[in-house]
Amino acid sequence: MKENVLRTATIAGERVVQGFNASKEAVVDALEDGKKLVKRTQRTAEDLLDDASHNIRRFPFSSVAIAFGAGTMVGILVARNGRR
Repeated sequence: MKENVLRTATIAGERVVQGFNASKEAVVDALEDGKKLVKRTQRTAEDLLDDASHNIRRFPFSSVAIAFGAGTMVGILVARNGRR
């Protein structure tokens, strides 16, 4: 009887350890995926900033006109929402 209880407890303990190990592996994998995503996002943002800087240098007058137009539109939208 005692041996049966000990055997059952041992098996249950092994299952708990296996569950913890599986959870640990899943967390480590998720963290690694998150790190990869952060690095990829940083590279993409840097590429976009480089492209924007290049286009601003290449087309300075168009860049100023676009910025002025965008600022004007935002100002109009803010002014309209402020009235209500």
